[in-house]
Amino acid sequence: MKARDIAFGSIYSALSIILVSSSAIFGDDLFLLIFSSLPLIALTDQFGKRAGIISYAVISAVVFLIFPLRISTMIFILLFGPYSLLRDLFKSRKILRIAFHFVLLFGLAFLSYFVITYLLNLNVGKYSVYLVALGILGLLLYERFVEYFVRWYKKIVLKQRWM
Repeated sequence: MKARDIAFGSIYSALSIILVSSSAIFGDDLFLLIFSSLPLIALTDQFGKRAGIISYAVISAVVFLIFPLRISTMIFILLFGPYSLLRDLFKSRKILRIAFHFVLLFGLAFLSYFVITYLLNLNVGKYSVYLVALGILGLLLYERFVEYFVRWYKKIVLKQRWM
């Protein structure tokens, strides 16, 4: 890795850590949590999977040490972080990519639900089906948001000469 890659990786990681920490401080704010995954997506697209995995490991470790069992920390570690690393596995085929994104999102959502419900002993009771359905709808919207962000990032930011 080049020094430039490490410097930008540190900046993107710090930005994600600040956003995840802000989400935990402000009562597990979902919008800050969604925005915290965007620097990791930009880093992975710009510098590759290796830099993305290292950055994800650093973000997860630091945030878990600061806020050990917060819902926002667990959702970032289990859902938004892995999704931002795994989202570009099927770039070439559009239909296969869309199907994979839905399967990946649903699988990560159910894993997060299982961890939050059973390991953290959070009882959601009779509203669990509604929460899962609302979570799936939110993840579909998140997927579209990420696609628009990546298009904007490639069009505006990566066209700059200094990058």
